[in-house]
Amino acid sequence: MSSDAGTTAVHRLIGLDEQVIDLTKQLIAARSPNPPGNERQPVEVLRRAAAELGLPAARIAGRSEDRPNLILTIDGMQAGPHLAFCGHTDTKPVGEAAALWRTDPFVAEVDGDRLYGLGATDMKGAVAAMLLAAGALNEVRDQLQGSVTFLFTADEELGSLFGARYLVDLGLTDGIDAIILGEPSGLARDWEAIRTVSRGVACFRVKVHGTQMHSSISDVLPSFSAVEAMARLMTAFRVEFRPRYQPHPLCPIGPTVNIGVRAHGGVGWGVIAGEAEFWVDVRTIPGMSKDELSEDIAAALARCEHALDGASAEFAFDPEIGWSAATEIEPGHPAVVASLNAAAQILGTEMDLAYFPGGTDAVAFQAVAGIPTVASFGPGLLPLAHAPNEWVSCTAVQQAMRMY
Repeated sequence: MSSDAGTTAVHRLIGLDEQVIDLTKQLIAARSPNPPGNERQPVEVLRRAAAELGLPAARIAGRSEDRPNLILTIDGMQAGPHLAFCGHTDTKPVGEAAALWRTDPFVAEVDGDRLYGLGATDMKGAVAAMLLAAGALNEVRDQLQGSVTFLFTADEELGSLFGARYLVDLGLTDGIDAIILGEPSGLARDWEAIRTVSRGVACFRVKVHGTQMHSSISDVLPSFSAVEAMARLMTAFRVEFRPRYQPHPLCPIGPTVNIGVRAHGGVGWGVIAGEAEFWVDVRTIPGMSKDELSEDIAAALARCEHALDGASAEFAFDPEIGWSAATEIEPGHPAVVASLNAAAQILGTEMDLAYFPGGTDAVAFQAVAGIPTVASFGPGLLPLAHAPNEWVSCTAVQQAMRMY
């Protein structure tokens, strides 16, 4: 598409600032917490909005009826590259933080420039911006060289098995040359960086085995409480576990290790705990491998054997989201350059390149399907995601609509 056509498309968005905020509100009201996982409501909102915008008929594809993905493609009149934008429609649950919300998480409220609601920043604001951008693009499709697909995926928050990975497995992303994800790109402020690295995820469980027996005779017969041993092991493991990695210019802090994201064990009163388990979450960087990380885990546990004091321990990767490799798109890739140019045009300033701290749908799109993927170019602040009183800047959503 020529730069003039791009400018024309942006001009067609004039007057739609309220519409993109209204669509974001509708998406927030369309509940989609994952788990349990059911994206039917937001997909129906998007399907209706797409029809009202006069967009081409969208395709619905899903591993089950409750886990739909929406695929919408705008084909230009001339051949050319195939770009895709992607946003996920699921959110984390409100969970135990429900009492900390100052508003109803499922009723969007605007306070100044802030739009509050579950999923506002992660990432229903970006999804709304993409759909409105699609409407403007569709009006100048006669000047478009190539195709643009909009992928609204399920299940990103719990491993993408029903979402991006499903689309890849079915070949529904075949022919796409690059993908831009609308994950929130700010940490302290909006539009801090275009994030070209998506860190990987390694999730494993350490199980501790003790002696299950009657608690009244623990001072008479030898016994090993798995819960006590687990507590000592967690403390020692934090010191000993240092996964290997090669320094990366965009990931100066290396991998992030969180020990004890969950811990449980024991039966209850009257029973010495025979088993206990804690979970470890590692955010990996490009160049790290599952085999090497496994060696590092085993070596660290061996060095911590003294902390078990007679109990034993073993580890295993989580069967569902145990390992996802980190991904990276080259800084000079056309999708990155185009994103930088769009940001400069709309924001009047140049964005930096950086890494995205968490995992994204880039795991499926790039690590599995080999499609170069920008991990994060979206409105919002990542620290607000998965937290009570989540909000997104209305201005940032409107800017995203123009940049997309």
